[in-house]
Order: sequence, then C-alpha cells, then structure tokens
Amino acid sequence: MTESEEFPEELSETVKNFHGSLGDLKTKLDLMLSQPRTDLYDKLDPMGKAKMDLVSAYAINSLFWMLLKTMGENPGAADVKKELDRVKEAMMRCKEIQDRAKRGRVDQGAAKRLVSSGLWEPGKSKIRP
Repeated sequence: MTESEEFPEELSETVKNFHGSLGDLKTKLDLMLSQPRTDLYDKLDPMGKAKMDLVSAYAINSLFWMLLKTMGENPGAADVKKELDRVKEAMMRCKEIQDRAKRGRVDQGAAKRLVSSGLWEPGKSKIRP
C-alpha cells in the first residue's frame, strides 16, 4: 500500500478488537465442535438443551449480522434484528422459568398463623381461620 492508501488509523483499534474476538470465537467453536453435538445434547437436562439451542441460534444470527455489516449491507433490512430479538425474548422466558424454580414456596398455613397471631390482642379470644 502506498502512503495515500494506508488503513485509517482511527479504525485500527476496532479492527484489532474484532480480530481478537474472532480468534476467541474460533477457539470456543473448536471446543464445541470437538465432539458430536448429539453427545453433548444427550447429556443435558431439558433446560440445558433449551439453553444450548438458544445460544446456538443467537450465535448464528450474530455471526450473520457481522457478515452483513462487513459486507456493507444493512442487517436490519434482512430481518436479522427481528430474529435476534425473538431469540433474546426466548432467553428471557428461559431465565424466568429457571428463577421460578429457585424461588421459595410460601407455607400458607404458617402465614395464616403468623397473621392471626399478629392481630391477636391480650384478653380476647384467639382468632381462628
């Protein structure tokens, strides 16, 4: 390249970061592809299978987004954004299901006893539900 055709200096850091991210992605994909997907998939519970499917769909759509951007096209025109939003929504539903399973259960009998004992006044008969 001649001096007038040099790469813009303001983009050099961005391109280095992009190149590093692609290297990290390749490393992680090589790890994931080192064994058949069915072997990985069979070892997972239903929630793990759902997460694996969602992450795969998100990764593929993100890579397609990057491809369109590098080609100078508008990814929004190809409905990639809608698909990414759909996958994000499914990820949020999956997280809600996980959080719901972690949430503690309320012992309704104990709650009634607690409330009735809190409303009880000395000298009066106990309130029975």
